[in-house]
Parts: sequence; structure tokens; C-alpha cells
Amino acid sequence: MLPDQSLYPCVTGLGHAFFWCTDIQLSERLSASLKKAGFVEVPTGFPLVCCFLSDDMESVIPVLEQTFGVKERRMIRALLSGSTKPSLHEFGDMHTLEELGLRLSAQWLGDMLADRRYKSLLQPIVCVEDHNNVMGYEFLIRGLHTDGTDIPAPVLFETAEAAGMLYALDMAAGESATRTARSFDLKENVFVNVLPFTIDTEKGMDAWLENVLGEGGLAEDQLVFEIVESQQLSDMEAVRKLVSRLKDRGIRIALDDFGTGFNNLSGITDIQPDFIKLDKSLTHDLNDDGRKWTLVANIVDSAKQSEIKVIAEGVEDSKTARMLESAGVDYLQGYLFGFPDEEPLPTVRPEAG
Repeated sequence: MLPDQSLYPCVTGLGHAFFWCTDIQLSERLSASLKKAGFVEVPTGFPLVCCFLSDDMESVIPVLEQTFGVKERRMIRALLSGSTKPSLHEFGDMHTLEELGLRLSAQWLGDMLADRRYKSLLQPIVCVEDHNNVMGYEFLIRGLHTDGTDIPAPVLFETAEAAGMLYALDMAAGESATRTARSFDLKENVFVNVLPFTIDTEKGMDAWLENVLGEGGLAEDQLVFEIVESQQLSDMEAVRKLVSRLKDRGIRIALDDFGTGFNNLSGITDIQPDFIKLDKSLTHDLNDDGRKWTLVANIVDSAKQSEIKVIAEGVEDSKTARMLESAGVDYLQGYLFGFPDEEPLPTVRPEAG
């Protein structure tokens, strides 16, 4: 464990210091301390979020160290933004002095998020009965260099994880997905990857929806949250509560990467997601592995008994598609039906009779 010495921002410059706290009492204490120290608060509209004008984060650090203990400081996430207006998609975590090098090496990511240099690619999810019938699109974030060239997703997420900026990147991915869906006036389902810790509380989910959905144009019942990072789903009771909250809002949920580390199928059916997405490791080489096909068929059968729809990922050839259809999956996704692209597939219109 690294010693807690001084806390540093991941982005330097003039702008706003954002703070996201894990509970309302902590947020209120933080707000009172900073106002007492002379900082000007900027309303955000969210009880768990504080925002203050700040010339630099180092002037904030002494207030935090004098007000909170080490444990409490770890319950506060913060970022200094260069923006002229406060924006909730720019959150990041505070880190210790030893991790400052990581933060500085990831400054390009902070700059990218502040400049909104990112986009979404769309990959279709089709119905097994009719491959021209697109039931939805998975939205995949890609960063953009200053010259407009793409930054691959693994680079984005590996850097964000190392620098403690996954929350900021997660919010950006959601904002980009919904903004792109609105720009095309999509009527199909919008599948968005969401990290569990982003929405694991009522306040966190409300903040995500308010920040990402904005002024409307995309209905909540059009959203399907793909929960990723399977290792974070060991607490099935917490997942069950999360799914219940989402369903109360009309939002559906898909458990991603099924077959690569989730709990057993009985546990998954107990929490009752709307979809499970079979990982490509289960669909790859399906033609040559009878045991794998049997496993897939058993998973599909168990899911159907619990009224959970199954989406098979990584479908790259017609033979694999036919085998998955014979196993009883409901939807297919993969290069056979469309590569991730900046635009949705052309709408197939019936011929006039």
C-alpha cells in the first residue's frame, strides 16, 4: 500500500476543481471546508458533486489534508479541469505522490477528455430469424489524437485504469454513445458499456443518466447497460440490487463476456438480467469443438428457462452463425454482420407492392 502523503491532480491548469464523494455527509463537509477556506463554489445540481473555481489543485490539497483523514480522502474523487464551464464527464481520482508519474504520463488522456476528442463506433446486433433485422447497436468508444487519428480502446482503458481515470472515461463513453445515437435518430436499442462502480448507487446512477442523457432525445427504455469487468461482480446481492434499480427506471441490462469469469449460471439467472452476451471465446472455433457447442446449447437452454435473451458475440462466418442458431441463441453480433463503424447500417425498406 502506498503511503498517503500529498494529493495531486491528474490535469494541471486553470479551471474547475470537481469532487465526487461517496456519501452526502462527506460531500457537505467538503463543501463547507472549501467555502470556509475562501473557494468559490459552482452549483452542479447533484448532492454528491462539489465544484469549485481553482487556480491550481495544490491550493486545495492543504484544506483536504486538514479536514479529512486518510480513509476519508480515499472516498473522494477529484479532477482539476481546464474547462471554462463545469462538466461532470471530467471526473478522475486523486492519487498519492508516488503515483504522480502515472498521472503525468496520462495527461494526454485528461486533455483528450477535456477537449472531447473521442467518438463512438457502432456494431450491429441482428436477429437470428432475419439478419437484416437490426435489434440494436453496441457503441464502442475510440479516442482521437489531435491530428484526428484513432486511439485504440485498449490504450484508452489501460491508461485510464493505471492512472485512476476509469470513471471519467466511462462517463465519456456513455455521453458519446447517446450523443451519436441521437445524431442518427436511432430507433434501435443502444447498448452502452458501463463499469459497475459508476452506477452502483442510486445517486451514481442518477448522475450518470443526467450527465449522459442530457436534455433528452433518447429514452431510458432504449438503453441497455452492458456490465463489464466481470471480476467486480463477485457480490451477487449487490448486482441484484443494481439490476432492480435499472429495471425500475426502464433500463435493461446485459451481462457481457459471459463464460470468462462470471459466477455460475444459476447465480446469473437469479439476478435476472435481460440479456447475456456469450463471449467470443465460446463462439470461436465452434465448428471444430463439439464439447463447446454442447456447452453453448446448455447455457442457452438454461437462459431461456429464465426468460433471458442470449446474444452471441464474435460471429465471423455463416457456418458459425448457423450452429449458434441451431443452439437456440436469440441474436448475433460479429464481423459477419458488420464491423464497428461510424454510421449505422442502411435501413432495409420493403419493396413497394
